[in-house]
Amino acid sequence: MIPRIVRFGTSLGALLGAGGCAVQPDRAPCDTLGDPGLEIAPADVDFGDFQAGDPLLYGNPPQGGAPYSPFHARVTGVPDLDDGASITLHAVDPTDDALLGDTPYEVRLVCANVGDSAGQWLGTDLHQRFNGWTLDDLEGRTMDLTLTIANQAGDGVEASLQGVLTRM
Repeated sequence: MIPRIVRFGTSLGALLGAGGCAVQPDRAPCDTLGDPGLEIAPADVDFGDFQAGDPLLYGNPPQGGAPYSPFHARVTGVPDLDDGASITLHAVDPTDDALLGDTPYEVRLVCANVGDSAGQWLGTDLHQRFNGWTLDDLEGRTMDLTLTIANQAGDGVEASLQGVLTRM
């Protein structure tokens, strides 16, 4: 008998039952673990290490286009994010309420199966774009960033952070 392909990382020994057949899980481990929650951090900072007021790196992308600032996110308790997720990054400078950017897009998150993020959805390369702003205009501005992630059914989570824009 040939085992079925399993979508989520599980050891082969755990998959094989009597007769050598793999068990197909009903849901991703990320769908069933934890209360709804969201962690966000700059792409170069570990989750939990960013403090309010820390630098938020930004620059021009290598391929050109509007300046951007890269982030990553970790989600718990929201099902079906591997089927697609709506993500919105919303950035405002609280000193003058200037809108720095709204960046909505659709992505598929990955269910991590190893390390500190095991059992959680991961989103990497989440870029806040600063359309209409130059590098010089952004330097030193305080940015309040709010990230919203929702599945296709509209179930979602939101988190915010604040830092100072600093050129890469």
